[in-house]
Amino acid sequence: MPPPETYSKLAMKQLRYLARLLVIAMMLIGSAHGQYGYPLGLTLTQKSADNRNSYGPYGYPLQLHPQVTAGPMPTAIYSNIKIDNFRKLVIGAFEDANFSLVSITKAKDEETYYKFSYSVPVGKNNHSTEMVVRVDENLDKNKKCARCFLRQVSLPEFSALTDLPWMAQYELSSSIYPAIDQAFATIRVNGQAYMDKGYVFNYKNRWHGERNLYNNSFVGIELSALKAAVINSYRTAGFIFVGEQEKDSSVNVLELSFSFPINPDQGGGAVYKVILANQIDLNRACYPCEMQESYDPYQQLPAAGLSGMSNRLTLEARFAAARTLAFEKLKSATERYLRPRSVFVVPTKPAPLGSPRPSPVPVVVT
Repeated sequence: MPPPETYSKLAMKQLRYLARLLVIAMMLIGSAHGQYGYPLGLTLTQKSADNRNSYGPYGYPLQLHPQVTAGPMPTAIYSNIKIDNFRKLVIGAFEDANFSLVSITKAKDEETYYKFSYSVPVGKNNHSTEMVVRVDENLDKNKKCARCFLRQVSLPEFSALTDLPWMAQYELSSSIYPAIDQAFATIRVNGQAYMDKGYVFNYKNRWHGERNLYNNSFVGIELSALKAAVINSYRTAGFIFVGEQEKDSSVNVLELSFSFPINPDQGGGAVYKVILANQIDLNRACYPCEMQESYDPYQQLPAAGLSGMSNRLTLEARFAAARTLAFEKLKSATERYLRPRSVFVVPTKPAPLGSPRPSPVPVVVT
């Protein structure tokens, strides 16, 4: 007969297995989006994942801001409030933030959807976008909330919105996300008396200020003029222009290649690139064109040799100074063309040029 310790270990393994099943089930429940599309902050849809380029950290400007993971936990829980007053609380907060109620749809059981429209000026036109708030209206016999759950919001047309030009997406982002944040802030304040005392209001702001898809974003300057400004800025700083290549024609991405001299009296240098992703208006001007540096600080450099040791020792200091000067020159040449509400960004410098590549972090198997 096995010792008692064996049964104890088996029991612990079974408990861990059941816990994992429970977590998976909760995730599946929380990610069931019903007929109303994508909760804000989910990962890329397959469509956008297929179309995104390999340089930008996100696929589209709309995805720069929402950072909420869909899950089983509600935003807030309310009790002992008449259902009419609960609806006024939620709907009124969104109407105060310039949303317009379109419909209230009872889907199944207590699951209810409040559908809104939101109008955003884009260029000379207004773009109307749907937004849906999901709630669970669990009522008692007196038509009061026994436990009414306020859940996430969603944009049913999110996939279609990523087909809009980038400038339209920037306008939409800068308007709709702060409005959503404002509505939830109003609900939090006005509904405090009816909120479950043992539950914290579970909401994080979607809007985090203006952000660019790439490091810097420009409008109103011709692409040829922007390329010339980039090349001249880096040449002035000591980089050698090598050439340009169309990296991805489907999303209009150009790659400008430079070399930074390691030994001034020898050929070969560190590889440094600037990515230009561009959308052009009818006047052939950037609307917008976006720029991002791209280089590997751990790249393998040519052998220094005895005569080149002193140059190799000063490489990082010379490269850092040249990079800083290039960005200063570029800022001076292009700052007046920055996308409205954005600022010129000098990206954080990674590891020193020529650093040994870090060892891969071993995967922990449990």
